Amino acid sequence: MNAHLSLASTVVLTPRRAGLCAGQANTVEVLVRLQAPDAPEGHGAQRPPQALALVVDRSGSMAGRPLEEAKRCAEYVLATLRPTDAVALVKFDNRVQRLWPAAPLGDGMAQRAAIAGIQPGGNTNLHGGWQEGIDTLAGVAGQGLKRVVLLSDGQANEGLTDTQAIAAQCAAWSAQGVTTSTYGLGRNFNEELMVAMARAGGGNHYYGDTAGDLLEPFQQELELLGNLCLRDVRLAATAPEGFTVEMANQLAGTREGWRLPDLAWGAEAWAVLRVTVPAGALPSVGQLCSVLRVAIVGQSLDGEAVSLERTGLALPVVARAEFGQLADDELVTRRLVELAAADALMAMRNAAAAGDWNRVDALQETAARQFAGNGWVAAVLEAMQAIAAGREREHAMKEMLYSSMKLSSRLAAKDECDSLQAEESAAVPAFLRRKASQGKGEF
Repeated sequence: MNAHLSLASTVVLTPRRAGLCAGQANTVEVLVRLQAPDAPEGHGAQRPPQALALVVDRSGSMAGRPLEEAKRCAEYVLATLRPTDAVALVKFDNRVQRLWPAAPLGDGMAQRAAIAGIQPGGNTNLHGGWQEGIDTLAGVAGQGLKRVVLLSDGQANEGLTDTQAIAAQCAAWSAQGVTTSTYGLGRNFNEELMVAMARAGGGNHYYGDTAGDLLEPFQQELELLGNLCLRDVRLAATAPEGFTVEMANQLAGTREGWRLPDLAWGAEAWAVLRVTVPAGALPSVGQLCSVLRVAIVGQSLDGEAVSLERTGLALPVVARAEFGQLADDELVTRRLVELAAADALMAMRNAAAAGDWNRVDALQETAARQFAGNGWVAAVLEAMQAIAAGREREHAMKEMLYSSMKLSSRLAAKDECDSLQAEESAAVPAFLRRKASQGKGEF
């Protein structure tokens, strides 16, 4: 994608209702959709070289199958990349060691040998391992994608351990073009830290409940990275004086607005904005009222700035009786249900953290009734009920957090429908597929 390529026609603003009610304050829920064009022929061969740093936790708790699966995932990454892509390898326990510098992959034989030699060790200096991954990529020339891929199964218990401080460093490096994705394994890692690092670091966050669940999220990430067309995507919104604008999604904030997911060919990044329109700002019935203007900026894969034209939304003011007859937009309603379900999952997580399983069950039952009409949400809540029944606090808390984040901060297919069965029967990329349980490596 070149910086001069205009994507303004792919920014779609859709209100839940196509009008404003006269004589009262209005809350307007607006779905913002940034839609990428379908992938051009041969787009994969045209992308610039990528630079990845694979940072693998080899602490004692990784001994056995977890470490073997982690090594298998690292080898999968090597098999997926091109000889011209740069790959660095880092292992860490309480000590940090750079196994291979960020250099073109070539035939990958030396890097595979380095991976094969990783053995389990001691404690977990997670920040030190991540920092070494950052350092390996900091000197890579060019403006192409640079990403640290961090895998850990444990708590950061040596070196810097403060979540806020580590996330701030991830954000600072993201601003310099080096992003972070995280993979948590099992039930003992610090999910709040791993999610915070990825959100602040401009990458993605995944987890596998067991070692056998680990490969599928790596496949998602690599497939996504191979199909990116716009990265570091940022949304800004303005409204007339006296109006207020709030973000309904769980998206990382920026100085100007919010950060959307990196955009892939044939997909859309989306968010719902809630705009409060004061009654006194409304014009006469039948006239249009300007509600919102948005602007989206990002970077091409070559690091060139892409600025989309500002897009605005104006709605007619209608009488109360006519407003009551306006139908809700189906897609906006569906996305609002997903966001409400994400909030419900976070409430369940808070109850699970307090050991209040009766409240978890009550919240789950209420959500199941409230969101029964949404196929994906219903499947998520059914999986959540089964997990909560096990009364395993760490398992429930991780699944609730990752499922909540997936519902509210994801890429979607441009033609996505409610039917999961239709999705399963179509050639939908892995990074666009919707799962009932985020910790399971299956769709």
